[in-house]
Amino acid sequence: MDENYISIPPADGCPSLLTPWGSEFSSMIERGVQCAQAWLDAPGEIPLWWELAQTRKSFPVGDCQDAFEAGFLLRVQQRLRGVRQ
Repeated sequence: MDENYISIPPADGCPSLLTPWGSEFSSMIERGVQCAQAWLDAPGEIPLWWELAQTRKSFPVGDCQDAFEAGFLLRVQQRLRGVRQ
């Protein structure tokens, strides 16, 4: 694994996933993972797309939003892959 890139930690029986983002984006990626995990852990009335769209707005436009989305969607991807197993 390339040490210059941030990885999403393993979850739901799926291995860690490497992102294309460097350490300067680690806080955005981590926030994306946390946000997705909170949504997955507390099913409620808020649709997944709304959670992603609204939280995304808290980051500056561009790479910061993209890094947040990568963390968010990779965490959801892990859950989906875990369900298939």
